[in-house]
Amino acid sequence: MAAADRHAVRVAGLRRAVFDSPGVSDLVERAAAASVEGVPPPLDAYVAKVDGAAYRITDADVAALKAAGCSEEEIFEVTVAAAVGAALRGLDAGMRAMRGGSEDAAGNP
Repeated sequence: MAAADRHAVRVAGLRRAVFDSPGVSDLVERAAAASVEGVPPPLDAYVAKVDGAAYRITDADVAALKAAGCSEEEIFEVTVAAAVGAALRGLDAGMRAMRGGSEDAAGNP
């Protein structure tokens, strides 16, 4: 059994939970956070930081988003979407490397 096959159901469930389930944040906003493209201000810089240097997120980053009108729930959902998006891109890259090809974990070119 291929590594992707062993985890496909769990990865699909994670994708559904994060990107298709109802929440405080908009589904489009969460998808944008996952891809780090088209994220509206004030979340854009924060999402880029979660994607590229999550260890540098501070209480001040979250406080700035709250001051700009974001709720804690929205910040949480967008943070999870950005982190899961980064993780899935890493998984896809690893699966492509293992296959020696250029397709993602779902088998898409």
